[in-house]
Amino acid sequence: MCRILIGLVNREFAKTSLSSLIEDFIESSYKDPYLARLTGGRRESHDDGWGIAVAGLKGKSLTIFHEKTALPIFSNTSRELLRVFTSKLSRYDELYLLLHSRATGTEPLGTSNAHPYEASFKLGKIWFIHNGSVDKLRASQDAGMDPNLHVDSHVVAELLAKYLSTCASKCEDLDNCVTTAYEELYSKYVREGDALITGLLSYCGGGDVRLYATSLVRGYENLDDVGKAYYSVYVVSGNGYSIVSSSTLVDYYIRLSNFNKLVQQQKVLKIERDSIKTLLTI
Repeated sequence: MCRILIGLVNREFAKTSLSSLIEDFIESSYKDPYLARLTGGRRESHDDGWGIAVAGLKGKSLTIFHEKTALPIFSNTSRELLRVFTSKLSRYDELYLLLHSRATGTEPLGTSNAHPYEASFKLGKIWFIHNGSVDKLRASQDAGMDPNLHVDSHVVAELLAKYLSTCASKCEDLDNCVTTAYEELYSKYVREGDALITGLLSYCGGGDVRLYATSLVRGYENLDDVGKAYYSVYVVSGNGYSIVSSSTLVDYYIRLSNFNKLVQQQKVLKIERDSIKTLLTI
């Protein structure tokens, strides 16, 4: 049970609107009507940690940073950290962004278990965020990881990196390899009612940075209205930004004006400068 924000934005958007977008995301994690309905009122906050990964391009220079904590995203400390981060991001011409707030049940807590997860593959690195669940025991066996020590999302990140290492011989292969990897993950590890709602930031040597999102829910069409509302994923776009987001932010909190909104389900998407491209529909 998590909320995610995946976006590619330009410098002007970072200067004028990114801070309010992140504040809106914080509020959507603090009081989430969809989570409250899904849990019968037992829980309304995503308060088990948060994390951010950003690749910033300035001319030909690339900077990547990654931070996460077990603190709730709406704590005063977290709010101040995100304000500081956001104030620096307008230095860049273009930003590739992952932001995640976590709500877990029985999975391990702590900073190391907050998202994004960083994993290495043969040609570079990935940063991965996830809303949903998978068959943890089976996935852990295939990844060679102890299911008592790692959350399922961390296991999926390592499996993705493993797939990319065997598939991609050059950076140009990444789109096809990411698509194939998600198709295999969905087929092997996503059970009825499970979800692979994810964001993926990839770095491939030489400055190749890419941003992907998925909205895969096994049996989405069979969910009740509450489940569909919670697991719906939106594409939001406008001048200088392309964003993929959890439903709560868009339906209840977002303050962007004149934006285009589209529900995207059962998709593997690539977020590009001027468009969001569908790589796979399941």
